[in-house]
Amino acid sequence: MIGDIYYILGLLTLIFSFSNLYNYSKVSKIRQWYFAFEKVTGREIHRKDFRSSKDYNIFTMFSIFSFIEIIWLVFGVCTKNWPVFLIILLLEILFRVFSTKSKIKFLTKYLGLSFQFFKFVLILTLILNHFHFHQDILTILVN
Repeated sequence: MIGDIYYILGLLTLIFSFSNLYNYSKVSKIRQWYFAFEKVTGREIHRKDFRSSKDYNIFTMFSIFSFIEIIWLVFGVCTKNWPVFLIILLLEILFRVFSTKSKIKFLTKYLGLSFQFFKFVLILTLILNHFHFHQDILTILVN
């Protein structure tokens, strides 16, 4: 019962993940601008600093959706599919560190898109497994 509620929230997270995947190109450009603006001015960005209200809305929604995904993944570490959730979280952290430290924006952009797609597929697999397949993912990964 609690697992069903958790994975129903996972469906919402899946929708958020799809939205982030769909808007990734726009968000990537906005994030690049965001960090450049912050670096040049040395201050935090306010709503009026964005180029348009649409850019602000896209960036804000991406940030909120990413936060909800992370919270859902953290709670997923407490489920029986904890290795998959832990792998996603560790890859998320590694990618965030890599993307902020990397000077190769082209590589970062396409790795980020690939990672968003990979994360979407894994979340979809976890949800389908819970409601339909009922397989033990840990034994599948080990064997």
